[in-house]
Amino acid sequence: MEMPVRSRRYFTAHYSLFVGMVALAWAMSRASVRLKRGTRATGRGLKWLLRPAWRAFWRLLPRQLHVCIDHLRFHGTLPNLKNPSTFSEKIMYRKLHDLDPRMPLLIDKISAKEQMAERFGKEFVIPTLATFESEAEIDFEVLAYPCVLKANHGSDMNVFLESRPLDEGKVRRGLRGFMRRKHHESSEEWAYSRVRPRLLAEPFIASGEHGLIDYKFHTFDGKVFAIQVDVDRFTDHKRCFFDTAWKRMPVELLYPRANFEIPPPEGLQQMLTYASQIGLGFEYVRVDLYEVDGKIKFGEATFYPGAGIEQFKPQEYDRIFGAQWGQAVRS
Repeated sequence: MEMPVRSRRYFTAHYSLFVGMVALAWAMSRASVRLKRGTRATGRGLKWLLRPAWRAFWRLLPRQLHVCIDHLRFHGTLPNLKNPSTFSEKIMYRKLHDLDPRMPLLIDKISAKEQMAERFGKEFVIPTLATFESEAEIDFEVLAYPCVLKANHGSDMNVFLESRPLDEGKVRRGLRGFMRRKHHESSEEWAYSRVRPRLLAEPFIASGEHGLIDYKFHTFDGKVFAIQVDVDRFTDHKRCFFDTAWKRMPVELLYPRANFEIPPPEGLQQMLTYASQIGLGFEYVRVDLYEVDGKIKFGEATFYPGAGIEQFKPQEYDRIFGAQWGQAVRS
């Protein structure tokens, strides 16, 4: 049956608008990338001009278009949101449709630690030295150093302090920027929109030759499929994947593989048990753990790792990880 003329016009107009918005967003995102390759002075000036325009434009777009543009930018294709099959597509789908009320409580760095301490004991979490409603509440004179100041409502919002800072105002300004950051608006990760921004202080954990090793357990409904291991995170970041028998998996994700041997943690089996217990009842969650002086410590729980934009190499692993995710997707 032929589509009526009015319907054809309606479809054509809206499809053209969609394509045009994707093209504009793509061009602006590529321009921001090219700026980074130009001279510092020119790049800073143009970025200062473009950033407000980009943010204003981005806020006008519908959420589904946001995730489509992100997937297109980093994976080169539009995601199949009707029937997602890759790991990246399923993260994008979760952003739009999974409103599980348990997730905000587990990604809030403060409430997550409270939950984990209640379930597994206080020794399972890194102690919280203090919490703050704003950066103005922090008294640098009484903080225990070395320490880490963190925002609870997003990722990569940390300040490491070996001693009392000489420029306290600079540190406060950085923390104020963290508090104002709306992680959910830039990444469409719904759960973060339900977290009240706060700050917390933790003791800095001394590390070994390759820094504090981060063990990240990719867990699907309580079953650990792969263990992601991050080393030298603040120097020459490397990332490896192992199966539950500690056999290396031939895959990279964002960072290159370490070319040296990484022995399993002493408490691997207990870590697997913790990850399975925390992940049970969630179709997918990444559970991050540390081993400090022979004791297992909870890091965080992540429901949108890498925002779904990190690329697997080889690409087939995007589908291999996605196949573990037994999410019942409705059309």
